[in-house]
Amino acid sequence: MLISVCLCTYKRKTLEKTLKSLVNQNLPDDCNLEIVVVDNDVDGSGREICESVEGGSVSINYQINAERNLAAVRNASMENASGELLAFIDDDEWAEPDWIESLYQAMQRYQADAVFGVVNVHYPEPTPDWIAEGDMFGKDKHATGAVLKKGATSNALLRSEWVVDKGYRFDPVFGKTGGEDTDFFHRIYKAGGKLVFDNGAVVSETVEPHRLNMAYLKKQNVRIGQTHWNYLWSKQTGMSFYKTGLFVIAQVVGAAGLTAIFFPFGKKRYAKWYLLLVRNLVKIKTAMVGGEKVELYGNR
Repeated sequence: MLISVCLCTYKRKTLEKTLKSLVNQNLPDDCNLEIVVVDNDVDGSGREICESVEGGSVSINYQINAERNLAAVRNASMENASGELLAFIDDDEWAEPDWIESLYQAMQRYQADAVFGVVNVHYPEPTPDWIAEGDMFGKDKHATGAVLKKGATSNALLRSEWVVDKGYRFDPVFGKTGGEDTDFFHRIYKAGGKLVFDNGAVVSETVEPHRLNMAYLKKQNVRIGQTHWNYLWSKQTGMSFYKTGLFVIAQVVGAAGLTAIFFPFGKKRYAKWYLLLVRNLVKIKTAMVGGEKVELYGNR
C-alpha cells in the first residue's frame, strides 16, 4: 500500500528537518511512502531542500502552486498524490520514527476513515513565562480510539477515497483565514466518516518567535471564533442552532467571570480565560453582524 504525505510549505527553513523525519520513518511491512511537497513560493525556494533530502526508497514529488490561498495549496498536494492513504504534517513539524506506522495501525484497528495524532509544542528561548507555563499554543489531546467530530492537518492520516472517489476538497473560503482543515474533516464526519485519535502518533513543533505575544494570540482566537461560525454554527438548524448559541453564551459568562477573578494575578493566570472570552464573543458578533475576516495566510 502506498501512503502519500501531503506537505505544504512556504519559505520555512524547518522544511529540511520535516523531510528528514519523513524519509526515516519505520514503515509497516506492506507499505511504501511518497512525499508530495507543494511550495507556495513562486520562486521555488523549497526545491533545493527537497533535492538535498531525496534519496533511497522514498520519493519526493515537488510542485509549485503560487496561489495565495492555503486551501488551494492543500488541494494541490492531494491532487498530486498517488497513495491509497494520505498523511498530513506541517512544514514546521517533525515526526517521530513510528509516526506513520502508528497512524496506520490505528486506522486498521478502529476501521477509521481518518486518524489524528499528538502535536507536542516546544517553546523557544526566550518565551514569556505566561505563554510557556500556560501552554498557550498547546493542542488538544484525547484517549486513543476516541471518536472525533473534526481534525487538523498538523498530524493526520486519511483514506484517499474521500478525495478521489467522493470529491472532497479543502474549501477556498477558508484559504486565507485558516480553519480549512477543521471544515474539511468536519464535513467528512457529517457524511458518515469515522474520525479517531491515536496517542501513539507523535509530531512536534517549535512555536515561531513572532507568535509569542498577546496580539498574535488574540488574532488567532478571533479567527477561531469566526471559523466556528462559518463551518459549524451557521450551518445548524432548529434546536441545534439554539443549543449551540446557549452554550456560547455560557462560555462568555464563565470566561468573563474567571478573567475578572484571575486578572489581579497576571497573564499567567487570566490569559487562557481572556482568550476563551474573545473567541466566544467573536462567535456571537459574527452570528449577529458578521465582520471583517481575520486573514492569517496569503498576504505577503
